[in-house]
Amino acid sequence: MAKGDKAALLDQFGIDEVCARLIAGESQGAIAKHVGVGLMTLIDWIAADPVRSARAREARTAAARQFDEKAEAELRDASDPFTLARAKELAHHFRWRASKVAPRDYGDKLAIGGAEDLPPLKNLSDDDLEARIRAKLEAMNASKPE
Repeated sequence: MAKGDKAALLDQFGIDEVCARLIAGESQGAIAKHVGVGLMTLIDWIAADPVRSARAREARTAAARQFDEKAEAELRDASDPFTLARAKELAHHFRWRASKVAPRDYGDKLAIGGAEDLPPLKNLSDDDLEARIRAKLEAMNASKPE
């Protein structure tokens, strides 16, 4: 099947259906398989249009909320040690997926050196900071091969 034919299949399937399936937690691979195209064809089709791309991104963000809720439901429904262990693994996976799809909402907080909430650098004088910078630069220059 030619690339244009595959794009036509996706056009017929529509971004509305792709987004509905993403929100329901279906993977892009599963969606592509259902339509009868390859994963990269689906990814390229979404990326080719800014509106489709934005809608798919929003759908994945909405799906992240579903993953978080699935994680909680799995843990609450565990009734014995085996199902609890399984629920913990699934909850971990669902939260991991949520963090990758919507890192701003579900990802780990990243602190960048020098941020106001990092006390060690906050209390340093300008001279101390300059001395640290000079020491780092000297160490970098010393480690460079000639």
